[in-house]
This record gives sequence, C-alpha cells and structure tokens, in this order.
Amino acid sequence: MKQKYIVGNWKMTLNKKDSLKLAEDIRSIEKKDNVSIEIAPTYLYLQDIIEILIDTDVSVISQNFDYESLGSFTGGISLTQLEEIGLSKTILGHSERRSKFNESNEMVDKKLEIVLNSNFDVIYCFDSYEQIPFDLIKNNLNSNSKLTLAYEPTWAIGTGETASVEHIVEIHSKVSSTLESLNIKDIPILYGGSVNPANSNQIIHANNVDGVLVGGASTNFDQLTGIINSI
Repeated sequence: MKQKYIVGNWKMTLNKKDSLKLAEDIRSIEKKDNVSIEIAPTYLYLQDIIEILIDTDVSVISQNFDYESLGSFTGGISLTQLEEIGLSKTILGHSERRSKFNESNEMVDKKLEIVLNSNFDVIYCFDSYEQIPFDLIKNNLNSNSKLTLAYEPTWAIGTGETASVEHIVEIHSKVSSTLESLNIKDIPILYGGSVNPANSNQIIHANNVDGVLVGGASTNFDQLTGIINSI
C-alpha cells in the first residue's frame, strides 16, 4: 500500500491535562506499515508532548509559525524556536488562520517561501485550486524540505459537512496533474474537512488522496484510532 498520512490538528481545543492524557493514550497506538501519524498540539504543550512521544513513531508538528527568525515580535513563534525544541515540520495556511486571523494569501505565501528555503517540512493548506502558488513552489522547493498539500474547503471545516469523494478526487487530481506538468514529484495531497471514522476509509482510499488532515476527531482517542484503523 502507498504511504498514507494522518495528521491531527488539535487547534486550541484541549487544556493541558487533556492534552497530556491524549498524548499518553496515543503512545499505545501500534505502528501500521505505510501509515504516518502526526499531531499538532497547541504551542504551550509542545515540549511536554514531544517528551511523551519521543520514543514512538508518532511525530509532533507545529500548527503555524511567524515570518522572522528572532527579534522584537510580540507573540511570535519562529522556525528557529520550533527547531530548538525538536520540531521539523509545520502546518501553514489553515483556513482558520486565513479567516479568523486575517492571514492573506500574500502573507501565507511569503511564509511558504521562507519555509521552503529552510530545513523544515511543511503542510500547505488550500481552499481552492486557484489558491495554490505553483510557480512559487516550483522556484523554491529544494531537497532540504518536503512539501505536503492539504485541500480543506472552508465550508467543511468544523461544520460536520464533508465534501463528496467525487469532488475531493476532482480537486486532488487537478492539483496532481498540474504538479506533474511542472515536473514536481512526490508531493502528498491530503484532504481536511470534518473527517471522522465513518468517512475516513472512503476518503483515504480515493484516487490521488494520500491522507487526511483531521481536526476535532483527532482530539478524541477513540475517534482518532477509528480513523487509523479504517486504513
């Protein structure tokens, strides 16, 4: 089976006690061949959760990052600081960052250029085919960083509504075809938007779908394991 990716974005939904308990429970998940599991906790608990999961096959990643390396940027989190605590991958451009924190396409793409020229891997989220900066990717993708794309239609985030498999395949296939035409290879394409154990199997095994970016269901151990076991 082709490599599949399950990425759990915990957003800001769990307090410290529940975050650490969930991380401890995740330690019990048995590794499955060709399945990669990643979780993105809130920044406050990253160090604790890294230590809990350090000897497992589950990777801890960041939900976001800011432009600058170090300096007078109140509230900022830099790639340098994330690297210092052991991280090497981040999510970028999630629809909630765009809609609730007013990150424009230009801001997100500036971050993408920065991270593609670093040693970090990145999951770039997009709401539509037109939002993907293919030229920027082609001109900046290098051998030191790995890019993953994640299609997450805004109307499906946290709503309980999931795009039809036909629609998901249509978008993913269009993106895959464009990447191929640009000679950009080995870019996983994930789907995100109200993924749960009831629909994950059908989505994950659809054509040109390499995995799922999971929100609310990833903060519940039974639902998370249900998604993993659906593969």
